[in-house]
Amino acid sequence: YQEEDFAREHGTVRFDTLEEEGEYQVVAAFYSQVYYSTDLCFKYYQFFDAATEAEFSGYVSSVKALAEYDTGVTAAWGDTLLTLSTCSSHTENGRFVVVAKKIA
Repeated sequence: YQEEDFAREHGTVRFDTLEEEGEYQVVAAFYSQVYYSTDLCFKYYQFFDAATEAEFSGYVSSVKALAEYDTGVTAAWGDTLLTLSTCSSHTENGRFVVVAKKIA
């Protein structure tokens, strides 16, 4: 998902567990990092479960602002999100992140 062409061809992610099957549509893919606790910035990894619609919308807006490209997909209050994160060498403690919403 680092490359837009790949994302266009593979716009969904299949993620199954022992209890549940799921298909997710990619909302955003971006580079980030693990920040120090004193850094005042958006930390995608501190989002677990939005208590309000405004909190959810703020998270979605933040990840879309970081996105490497526009997927044409967004998420709305009530959607279930999947966040996949892997190490990246673009910076110290770098991460590459894919955020997707459940569609099935």
